[in-house]
Amino acid sequence: MRLTNLLALSLVAVAAGGIHCSSTTPAVAPSPDGGDAAVTEPDHDAAPHDASTPSHDSGLKETGSRVDASRDTGSAPDTGPGGNDSGQAGTWWAPGTQPLPWQWELDHEIVTSSTSDMGTGDTTYLGAAAAAPAVYDIDGFDNGATDVSALHALGKKVICYIEVGAAENYRPDYGQFAAADLGSTEQGYPDEKYININSAAVVVIMKARVGMCSTKGFDGIEPDIDDSYTDGTGFTITEAQNVAYLATLSDYAHSLGIAWGLKNGGDGGDPGTFVPDMLPHVDFAVVEEPFFLDTIWFFHPLLYNAGKALFVAEYTNDTSSSSTFCPKAIADHTNAALFDVNLDGMVRAPCH
Repeated sequence: MRLTNLLALSLVAVAAGGIHCSSTTPAVAPSPDGGDAAVTEPDHDAAPHDASTPSHDSGLKETGSRVDASRDTGSAPDTGPGGNDSGQAGTWWAPGTQPLPWQWELDHEIVTSSTSDMGTGDTTYLGAAAAAPAVYDIDGFDNGATDVSALHALGKKVICYIEVGAAENYRPDYGQFAAADLGSTEQGYPDEKYININSAAVVVIMKARVGMCSTKGFDGIEPDIDDSYTDGTGFTITEAQNVAYLATLSDYAHSLGIAWGLKNGGDGGDPGTFVPDMLPHVDFAVVEEPFFLDTIWFFHPLLYNAGKALFVAEYTNDTSSSSTFCPKAIADHTNAALFDVNLDGMVRAPCH
């Protein structure tokens, strides 16, 4: 999410009635061998970039497109702490609602020998030893097939972070975007421009990103800036078009055997409709600061009742201790942790 828009989501909650207290092959497939070593820029959910730090057209599905019911109900066999995954063609990882401690490290290529990168040795808000992360959410470009394989060898599930609503000029596929498909510069991120998600050419590029994640062996995808209809993109994009675009990418990811996530959802727009409309298309959600903003009710119990995992990140710039949200986070069946906004592995205070 655009961190600068987190407050907007809270304001939308007020406007909505008050805060509640409660199968085409990708045209271009980046190499699976290793990460893109030249790319050292932090990702979109890390601290904002600055100039000195390298830091519906006919192709789209309509809202309510088909859902693989067998996967959404978690019918695939349970293979361990990362959730369900049959490993068969036409199936994909379904995290489910059991506790799944997670690590979110987007700043750099993960180092499995680093305790901070791996999020091991942490303590819970009660002072007890925290469980080791079962799920890792890492950058899809910076990390390669060997990184994903190393995490799999440790019994972990791995989520691929990519942006689907913007183009970053430090990514190797940036030159594939036509000038007409590049819109406004994102506030706080001078190296990123919104993209025209109604463009068939953009869909092809984004399918290639999905294909990259699949080729590298990732289990799921965190699609950042997935609700760009709420922003000043420079294009006219409706909520329905946004949902249709994401449904297309979700269907494609599922066809490759990879799970699709929801990233926040509807901030600055109407999460009361966007999140439910996206529910049939997603397998989990990654949400920033829902306890600090008191917007958890947009996501819980909706995802829980659908049997889908909710990964929550609270940030140290707004929340000083995980004890302020962990009791409710655990009661709400979320996988929550306190992170630093840099998402560099240096701060992680999990609830479990």
